[in-house]
Amino acid sequence: MLTEKDYLFNIPVSLQSYLQGYTLPDVFDKTVARYGHRIAAYDGERSYTWQQWQEDARAFATALANMGIGRGDVVGVHLPNSWEFLVAHVGIAMRGAVMLPLHMAHGEREISALLSRTQARVVITPDQFRGHQQSTLTQHLLETLPFLETIIVVGAQRGSFSHPAMKDYHTLMEHGRQDSWQPVPVRPDDPFMLIASSGTTSTRPKICLHSHDGLLSNAWVTATEGQARPEDIILSGSPFTHLFGILSVHISLLMGGGQSLIAYWNVMDFLERAQSSQATVIFAVPTQLRDMMNALDAHPHSYQLSVREIRTGGAAVPKELIAAVRQHLNAGVVIQWGMSEIGSGIFTRPGVPDAIVGESVGRPAPGAEVRILIEGAPAPVGDIGDLYYRSPYLFHGYYGDPELTAEQVDAEAWLRTGDLASWNADGTIQYRGRATETLNRGGLKFSALEVESLLSDLPEIAQHAILPRPDLRLGERACLAVSFREGASLTLQDICHHLEAKGLAKYKWPEELVVLEKLPTTPTGKIARALLKEAVLEAERNKTSEGASK
Repeated sequence: MLTEKDYLFNIPVSLQSYLQGYTLPDVFDKTVARYGHRIAAYDGERSYTWQQWQEDARAFATALANMGIGRGDVVGVHLPNSWEFLVAHVGIAMRGAVMLPLHMAHGEREISALLSRTQARVVITPDQFRGHQQSTLTQHLLETLPFLETIIVVGAQRGSFSHPAMKDYHTLMEHGRQDSWQPVPVRPDDPFMLIASSGTTSTRPKICLHSHDGLLSNAWVTATEGQARPEDIILSGSPFTHLFGILSVHISLLMGGGQSLIAYWNVMDFLERAQSSQATVIFAVPTQLRDMMNALDAHPHSYQLSVREIRTGGAAVPKELIAAVRQHLNAGVVIQWGMSEIGSGIFTRPGVPDAIVGESVGRPAPGAEVRILIEGAPAPVGDIGDLYYRSPYLFHGYYGDPELTAEQVDAEAWLRTGDLASWNADGTIQYRGRATETLNRGGLKFSALEVESLLSDLPEIAQHAILPRPDLRLGERACLAVSFREGASLTLQDICHHLEAKGLAKYKWPEELVVLEKLPTTPTGKIARALLKEAVLEAERNKTSEGASK
């Protein structure tokens, strides 16, 4: 059971004035009172009003109460972007419980580690997802995790469960509607969500503990600075189990706008859903944006879209991609930098010229502060340094890991992000990649992100990443891992000629090319670099084995 005692540090008093005093149940009820009969969500088959959302969320909260779930208890949510996810998110908060989002891409190893660390008592999961049966996984979790009391299964046939602790979602909802609704007092600083960091490992996950007020106030300043509108319909390609995706939900909750829901990424389905729901705002990572632009190139007259804004982040966004969005959609592009520890941290504002958007991630959220340091001293304009961040909306530490929290957050609540950045002359910030993605070739250091961004406009490439490879003389050399579009190919010489034409120094050029069918990605669409390193080594072993067999 989590309480405020689990917070490993508190936000400095000097920053707390930016917090709005929000709790999810209070924000939600006020939005329902104002917009009750308007459409809150649309999943392609059905539309749901705010009033229906409230009724279902209360039924789910009552079902949790009947299981004995209350303040501070952890509930795992292993669901795609769906109506049931939205219901669970609000219902869990109504009980004063804490939500642990679990990516659909996670396997048993990752899920078991996260549940073990948080001692979650309940998990909600679909019976099937993308043709895969989930019940085998969930039953095994019940057999191996003694603290896990109940698995709530969405979409199963009633009476089909072999384990008594597996419960049917729709039956529980029916019972919840029959019982009287009993609200629970929730405070702004109560624990709200446990978010596994995208850089986590399955053996020792980094789990960020967030309060109601922190995440919702962060969404509020993002919405107001971004000029969000009550009539907006938001479609997210990012999973709600990630802070970038759940931000879209919180903005809708605060503004009274609608959500268009799609369970998983398929570019053609996504474009069709954007059209049918008349989505005005899209949340998508750069990889998804490239998929969209390629699809619109191939089908220029197939879609009539109403998109006015694209919000993106999580990876470099090259100027060519921004130009393509303008060409195809005539939509504004907002670039956002954030982390599981931070939420929406730095972002561009609407109306900023595309030339500036292409050179920066904007300015910090209101109330937040940034330092860029080189060996402890402030970095001059243009020089790359370590990015430190302090914010009213910051997480409250890594759950159950005070040592790691103390390593990453100092006594004044400055977070060492592990990212690199530089100041632009106009006071905006340019993201320069992860510190761990810096290569050192014979003493000359450079960022993998810099090289990757210059390759983003090559039409033959579907995915790409630069990673270091050991070199006896130089220490490290650059390896380019790519997957090509169907029927396309390039040589290493072609790629180096492209970089030479863009004026990139020769020592930054890749010296090795590894072609893969597909590069591994995280649940949020980023290249999973640890897995990519293994994939490159495996490709190398296979090549050596094939050569030996000849």
